[in-house]
Amino acid sequence: TVFKAFFPPRKNTLIICSNVSPPQPVLNMRKSWIEISENCDFSLDNIPFGVCSFPSYKSSSSGVPLLTPSTPRCCTAIGKFSVDLHLLAEAGLLDELVVPSDNGVTKISNFHPRIVFCQPSLNDFMACDKKVWVAVRNRLISLFMAAGDEDDVIEPNPSLQNNLPLQSNSMHLLENTLYHLPATIGDYTDFYSSREHATNVGIMFRGKDNALQPNWLHMPIGYHGRSSSIFPSLSTSRGSSVG
Repeated sequence: TVFKAFFPPRKNTLIICSNVSPPQPVLNMRKSWIEISENCDFSLDNIPFGVCSFPSYKSSSSGVPLLTPSTPRCCTAIGKFSVDLHLLAEAGLLDELVVPSDNGVTKISNFHPRIVFCQPSLNDFMACDKKVWVAVRNRLISLFMAAGDEDDVIEPNPSLQNNLPLQSNSMHLLENTLYHLPATIGDYTDFYSSREHATNVGIMFRGKDNALQPNWLHMPIGYHGRSSSIFPSLSTSRGSSVG
């Protein structure tokens, strides 16, 4: 899964790009310098992306033109923290990204994390090449990876661990975080892809003996969705909840 907007508790999870199965045991789970429980959804082996704000937080930074805490920006979740990608980018921790290649590593070009991660949606990030997604994910893993836990691809980067002021400003407890719809959705098509769901609906209209039409097995069926009714699953509004 590349994009997932995170909501505590675990059952309230908004999925943007794909379905996410319940967490499974991970062999040789990467170790972090922050405490991450074994049954945590947000280990270093699962780096989700979402949009958050921190209206109850009073920033201690000064002299730098940063977003106010109440302004939505791109974030990730690691352990019990939501992590402000906007501040990590402003601190230079997401510069000079690389991805593994046949010749060692390849530098990422034409990616501007300070611009992308200060946006109130993930659209610009989703528009980037897959190599950018991989490079950002690997960098985040390296920033939270414990010393001595390097593997063949990623080595620990102590830049955040050694910067206590940046930790204080960029890492917020999940329960103190306000979550926003993580993408600007202009339009979408809902594919009728679950056989069980199609059968249940068919029973309602045609009865059990003629529930599933033969053409359902041979052609994709989709219908237009109303993007104006999409809202986060924790919202109290009525409409097409995603999550």
